[in-house]
Amino acid sequence: MRSTLLTLLVLAGCAHSTATGTPSASTQSGETLATPAALAEARSTWVSSTVRLARAEVMRGDFERGRTLLGSAIERADAEADAAGKARLQAELALVLAEESFYTRTGMERALQLAAEAQAGAHAAGARDVEARAVHAEGFLRYGELLWADAKDFHVPRELFSRSRQLFTEAGDSSGVAQETFFLGLTEEQEGHPERAGALYSEARTLAEKIGDRSTLSYAYRHLGGLAEARGDLDQALDLQRRSLALREEIGFTRLVPFALIAVGDLERKKGLLGEARTSYGRALGLAEQMKSGPARVWSHFGLGAVDEAEGKLAPALEHYETARQTSEKLGSKSWVEETGRAAEKVRTRMSSAGVARESR
Repeated sequence: MRSTLLTLLVLAGCAHSTATGTPSASTQSGETLATPAALAEARSTWVSSTVRLARAEVMRGDFERGRTLLGSAIERADAEADAAGKARLQAELALVLAEESFYTRTGMERALQLAAEAQAGAHAAGARDVEARAVHAEGFLRYGELLWADAKDFHVPRELFSRSRQLFTEAGDSSGVAQETFFLGLTEEQEGHPERAGALYSEARTLAEKIGDRSTLSYAYRHLGGLAEARGDLDQALDLQRRSLALREEIGFTRLVPFALIAVGDLERKKGLLGEARTSYGRALGLAEQMKSGPARVWSHFGLGAVDEAEGKLAPALEHYETARQTSEKLGSKSWVEETGRAAEKVRTRMSSAGVARESR
């Protein structure tokens, strides 16, 4: 369950940026026009800019800022009877709420409502790319809901991601196709089909490399690395995870950097590189505290506890494990509580045995 819930953390920002129109020759020349066509173009440009700004804020971990920008823009689009712009903004806000709901466990119903309204509005306007994003938002919400419920059947989100991929294909959006291909791989991985998942991740990687989509590429590296780790190929896994981390730092994907660092730290620890692992976990924890990310706090503390335990520092290890357990309880993850609790109990047992041994001498 740890791997499945961490999965959700690496897909929240999988939102590629697409252009929503090319400025006309008159606009490029600097001339200001108030014709209906010019006004429509200006509104489209404004909506596109608002979406990009909101995405950038969310990438940095500022959900509130992204949510506020989009909410205000929706009100303006509604007042101006801009149905197409409103649908685009609704689809984007649905995704922001979906991502935020993982941390807060709230807002899902509103996100689903927005996704449904955006789908209807985009379909009526014939905006395939917007409809694709709205369908993706619903798929992402359904996917996250199943993860938290420890479900094994991801048929519904898989159908939605397939539908989204088809719509992106029709819209000529290669980045969207790469993104949905990756998400289809996630559903296969969660259902225990690593070979199918690997094929889809590799396809997404190839598409992302071809068009320079570094965001999707970072996800593909992340999960191909996870599959390599599961096969026991730690060297390849570490190389892929470090590539994912480098890309996220390069594009300013701050919100997901802690989880990339945790993945790197896990592999460094398994390879016996304890000093490097401690550094990776420490950096992850610092970012987790800065962004108030509960899930990142859980696994940063857990990793630091594992390093301390491996070095025989049992008291500090227990403290880290207990912090991880308490944070898991606040998040409401039963499986995380169980895993961190087992680690803490194991250390307590070792400490108790060590105390008995000292007394017997």
